[in-house]
Amino acid sequence: MNPDLRNLINLQDIDQKIINFKRQIAEIPDRMQSFQAALQQLTHAHGQKAAQGQELAKQRRAHENDVEMMRTRLARLKDQLMTVKTNKEYTAMLHEIQAAEDQIRAAEDEILAIMEQAEAMEDKLAREAMELKVKEAELAEQVKKSESAIPALEADVSRLSAEKIALESVIGQELLGRYRRIAEARKGVALAEAKDELCSACHVRIRPQVLADLLRTEEIHVCDSCSRILFVRESS
Repeated sequence: MNPDLRNLINLQDIDQKIINFKRQIAEIPDRMQSFQAALQQLTHAHGQKAAQGQELAKQRRAHENDVEMMRTRLARLKDQLMTVKTNKEYTAMLHEIQAAEDQIRAAEDEILAIMEQAEAMEDKLAREAMELKVKEAELAEQVKKSESAIPALEADVSRLSAEKIALESVIGQELLGRYRRIAEARKGVALAEAKDELCSACHVRIRPQVLADLLRTEEIHVCDSCSRILFVRESS
């Protein structure tokens, strides 16, 4: 294989690694923001359920106050019952007392239903609070890992950039310029492996003559379709 072509292959490998590391670095802030958003969403959902529990407690207190007022009224009605003088008044008063007692029972049933809801809500909130703590710890660990990954990735980029400079210094300037122009036009990929008689980048069939030249000469050839520099990978 042409030594310059071998150097270009190594150069492209380095360039792709640098691109990959830089992409990982660039993605970390978004990933951390996503972690924080997920935590905020969980906390907000838990807070809403806690607010529902508080609303149930408020409803229970309101119903208990109503029952207290009803009981006071019922006591007055029973006192008045002893003072009525006619059977008609007595019967009417009994109906009123019965209605008051029915209201009290209905309100007490409502209080019991609210208490059951509140108890179920408290159990659920307790479980979710534990789950939220676990999730908070997991997200905090993910944030820590993401933050700690940045220096290592930056060190990799710095090391590879130095290797790239050293490698570029031994490649002919004309060929290096050609590589850069193709890479700029082809999303950073200037070289493509010729494999199974196809260009591995654009998957167009390579002309037999070009393929034959690739196998037996050290000349630089490009794909007729995508203009990338073709190479045949050496067996290890």
